[in-house]
Amino acid sequence: MSENRMTPPTEGQEKDVLLVLDKQQGKVSAVKGFDKEGNLRTVPPIQGGEFMQVDKNGDIISNLVANFYRKFQDTEGLALFRCKVSEVEQNAKAIEDNHRNPTPEGDRQTEALRVPKPDNPESKQGYRFDPAKIDWESLKKVGITAETLKNTKDFDRVMRGYKSRNTYTVSGSIGGFYLKPTDVKLSFYQAKDGTVVPKLHGVQQDEKLLQRPYNGHEFSKQEQTTLQSTGNLGNIAQIKDPKSGEQIPVFISRDRYTHELEYMRADKWKCPDAVCGVKVSPEQKAAFEAGKAVKMENLQFKDGTKRSAYLQVSAVERGLEFLPRAAVQALQQGQQPTQQVAGIKDGQGVEFNGHVQPGAQGKSPDKVQAKDVTPAAESRTQVAVNTEGKTNEATKQTKEPLKQGQDKPTAKQREKQEKTQDKALKADKPKKSKGMKM
Repeated sequence: MSENRMTPPTEGQEKDVLLVLDKQQGKVSAVKGFDKEGNLRTVPPIQGGEFMQVDKNGDIISNLVANFYRKFQDTEGLALFRCKVSEVEQNAKAIEDNHRNPTPEGDRQTEALRVPKPDNPESKQGYRFDPAKIDWESLKKVGITAETLKNTKDFDRVMRGYKSRNTYTVSGSIGGFYLKPTDVKLSFYQAKDGTVVPKLHGVQQDEKLLQRPYNGHEFSKQEQTTLQSTGNLGNIAQIKDPKSGEQIPVFISRDRYTHELEYMRADKWKCPDAVCGVKVSPEQKAAFEAGKAVKMENLQFKDGTKRSAYLQVSAVERGLEFLPRAAVQALQQGQQPTQQVAGIKDGQGVEFNGHVQPGAQGKSPDKVQAKDVTPAAESRTQVAVNTEGKTNEATKQTKEPLKQGQDKPTAKQREKQEKTQDKALKADKPKKSKGMKM
């Protein structure tokens, strides 16, 4: 449209342009407008392009931003920015570069251009923490305020119990210690006395972090490489629960900026039935539940386009995440087809299905042992009970081995358990005294 072509601005009247970052593609485009169906129309962010120009302080841009977020309610895959028309090319490149290789300075520059999401009362629901219970004055002393978090769109995220996506430079005195200027991510946790306490996540510089046991799990060389290159372990690990001490199956991920390790229980996570309008097949669900990265085709994004993308469970994001380009490239360079096996026998001789662990990939099927296999989702309880001797509330009275895919006693087994318990109670019941015989 000719009215959207850039014209040299008069002094003091330069207009703004809106930029959209597609996080999966790592590409920035300039907003041209919307079509009749309400789909977003974009063009390359080059000088003289046919993109929409708006007054910097006008109502049009506010209305456009509100309409954008109303139309694209799921904007996790998109980010909106604004800049001067004359700086469109350099800012678009800076946003793309920082998305691929984030740095503290790049984060600050792009956050200054980011368009915050309009306040929506509905988005405030589901908070894990009450903002009123947070000691904002103490946080302010090191350089973080509630307004800062709102401007960077991290406020809702940290209130829901997640770690901030952005980094913040903190410094000053806190708790009797002086904190040198450093870049951190922020999260909160609830102390035993009910107070909400901030936690600062600094960059971990320890090169041997992955070489030491993590809650009892020792990373193989392959697992160390995978965590460093993709951010996710790529399989299910068994760790010792820090609270209960029991062995639990978990997804493990590494924060791509702070390098912290985080875990999420695999037996508590439920795979969604669909992603971006595309049904997740049983094979894809099994791969997700085993910690694998999965390529999904024809995903229907809110901007009206259909694309393929790699997804994987992330303990940092507490669910499925779209893998960034660098992680996908690392995955493709070192990826081997996932080796699935069936008919492996557990400790009680019952067959189960699963995925061969990275260290045993390439073994011929007849040489793969049970220890080389991560059980498929439907076989986890079976293997835990039959091989590892573990129990839960449903299986703690079970004396017989669980069958393939079984996660609780059958009706017949429950009936047998109840009869056994009744006999035990009768045997323990003291006999009635008949008195002294004269």
